[in-house]
Amino acid sequence: MRVPCELNRYGSKQAIMNRTMFAKALGVLLVFIVGFVAIFWAQISESYGPMRQTEAQCLICQRDHVQKWVCGSKVNDEIITNQYSDWIDTFIPLNHQHVWAGHTAYNRAHWFGSTSIACGGIATIPRIFEQRSRLGELEAQNLATKYHEVIKGQSSKIDFNELDSFMKAVVDDPKSLLKDDPQG
Repeated sequence: MRVPCELNRYGSKQAIMNRTMFAKALGVLLVFIVGFVAIFWAQISESYGPMRQTEAQCLICQRDHVQKWVCGSKVNDEIITNQYSDWIDTFIPLNHQHVWAGHTAYNRAHWFGSTSIACGGIATIPRIFEQRSRLGELEAQNLATKYHEVIKGQSSKIDFNELDSFMKAVVDDPKSLLKDDPQG
């Protein structure tokens, strides 16, 4: 028996055209997906890939030092200012030695995993900043300077209990910290 010329081992001409069109559409879709991933790889890997970020703060000026790694490569390493560091800069030399401590850490160990967050930090400068309206600018600056002396006195090893006590005194009775200060 002779097979009509429209038929072959794959079926009818229409079936062959349908398969060809499907293959072309699939190829175009694949090229689109690959192009999309290539263009947005940085955002995709940052959002869903393994990552680690640490944020340490300077106990003197309250700047944040942010370091971030995505898929094993360092993508960020910067020191960020904020309202507290802007205020400290008005009366403390900009070339001071940073004392990095207290940090926040973000970690995602594998692709599409959850991100763990560990928070920490010393909030003394922000608490002094908040007391400015109550104390006055000069006394707030004197209080920050006194805090800096405590930090510098601990240059070899930071005593976080002492810093915590200082911060509590800033909140509860900031004037008690200035009693022995001739300017306060």
